[in-house]
Amino acid sequence: MIELVEKVRLSIGTAVQMGLESGKMDEYFSTAFLMTYTDTKCSANCAFCPQARDSKSSSDRLSRIAWPAYNWEEVMERYSSDATFKRVCIQVLNYPNAIDDLEMIINQLKLKTSLPISVSIHPLTLEDMNRLSHAGASSIGIAFDACTESLFESVKGSKRGSFYRWHSHMEALHNALEVFGEGNVATHLIVGLGETEAEILDFLKLMKRLKIRVGLFAFTSIRGTAMESWKHPELSTYRRVQVVHYLIANDVIDEDEIKVTKKGLIRLNLPGSRLKEILSSGAAFQTSGCKDCNRPYYNERPSGPLYNYPRPLSQEEIAEAIAATGLVD
Repeated sequence: MIELVEKVRLSIGTAVQMGLESGKMDEYFSTAFLMTYTDTKCSANCAFCPQARDSKSSSDRLSRIAWPAYNWEEVMERYSSDATFKRVCIQVLNYPNAIDDLEMIINQLKLKTSLPISVSIHPLTLEDMNRLSHAGASSIGIAFDACTESLFESVKGSKRGSFYRWHSHMEALHNALEVFGEGNVATHLIVGLGETEAEILDFLKLMKRLKIRVGLFAFTSIRGTAMESWKHPELSTYRRVQVVHYLIANDVIDEDEIKVTKKGLIRLNLPGSRLKEILSSGAAFQTSGCKDCNRPYYNERPSGPLYNYPRPLSQEEIAEAIAATGLVD
């Protein structure tokens, strides 16, 4: 019998939606975000993460979002209806017994909700993946964050004194496909870690061939992390990445129709009118990743600029986003 966890963290937006914190309810807030709780930092040491072992950031931060801790029983008491959310996503820190805690949380959630439950977690063994699937997790995300092996080792792996390695992350994705099936495995890509647009394109193509969903993030500098002095990516670069991600993920374009110029910028072999038509819904510029996940203001301030829109775009916003790509004359 697994003992109940005492505490869990919620994103501040989730806490507001559940009535645990005061604030304005967001009609577009579609995913309940939980994070496993530990008194220590994560045992990994990602250069950009406030939860990293060597980070001097507050332990209640993930990206720019606050994640207050609550008693688990209180959270379960407040979680009384699925009407507010469409998905539950659990962020998992790397620490001893994290899998035991996660399994308990999933088991308890399944008693209260019929919603799909996603987990965002470090690489696991096949045995542990099967444990989570049996408990009730419907999908899994294993974040690469960096799009090349050398960059991965620099910001997440060997050069950070961490046990993460590119090859073990890749193996974990293959294992996840075996356990959770196609369409239920995702990874994360952070734009702005020092990569080129060509390298991002290669990564997106690789993940498409592997049938892995990609959630796009814009690098966000957080005080106290090793990368606190880094700048956000150029909005034009991010918009181009969003476009090619959307086109590749939705099989709208053949890979050979995407080019990279001598200056390293993505270009498309499509008429401008056709591209405008494809992008006219604005969906390419909304938050990407698991279905019904919109991560409001995870990468940006509400005042903007919005890298990932957590809601449908207005016609003016769509026009501005398309223009920012530089892909349409």
